[in-house]
Amino acid sequence: MSQVMNIQERRQAFWKFLFFFLLSTALIVGVVYFDMRIPTKDNEMLREQVSHFKIQATAQEKFVKSMDEARGLIDSLNKPGSNLVYLNQQIAAKIRELTELQYKDSSIYSRLNKTVLDVYLRYQESTNKVVSMGDVPRQLEEYKAKYEQTQRDLDNARRDLDVIRRSTNGY
Repeated sequence: MSQVMNIQERRQAFWKFLFFFLLSTALIVGVVYFDMRIPTKDNEMLREQVSHFKIQATAQEKFVKSMDEARGLIDSLNKPGSNLVYLNQQIAAKIRELTELQYKDSSIYSRLNKTVLDVYLRYQESTNKVVSMGDVPRQLEEYKAKYEQTQRDLDNARRDLDVIRRSTNGY
C-alpha cells in the first residue's frame, strides 16, 4: 500500500480544490473589502458636503443677523430727532459688512444676498428721501382735505346760485 493507484487524480483534485478555495476566499475578501471601502468613501464625501453646508448655514446666519441690524438702523432714520449723518454712516458700515459676508460664488446664496443688498440700498435711499421731505406728506394730506372741503363749498355755492337764478327768473 505504499503506492496509491490514483495518485495523479487525487493530486489533480487537491490542486483544483486548493485553486477554487483560494479563488473563492479571495473573492469573498474582495467583496467584503469593497463593501466596506466604497461606503467609507461615500461617507467621507457626504461628510465634506455636510461640512460645506454647515459653513454656508453659519455664514447665512451671520448675514441675516447683520441684515436685521441694518434694517433696524434704516428704520431708525424715521425717528424724530435722530442724527441722520451718524445713522447713515452706521448703515454704510453695516452694508459694507453685509458685502463682506456675502458669498462670492455662483450659489443661490450669492444671488440672494446680492439681491438683499440691492434692496437694502434702495430702502435706505427711499427712507432718506422720506426723511428729507419732512412734513410734506402730512401737509399733502392737509391740502387734500382742504381741497375736498373747498370742492364741497363750491358745489354748495353753485347750487345756491342755481336756486337764486331760478327764483329770480320765475318772477
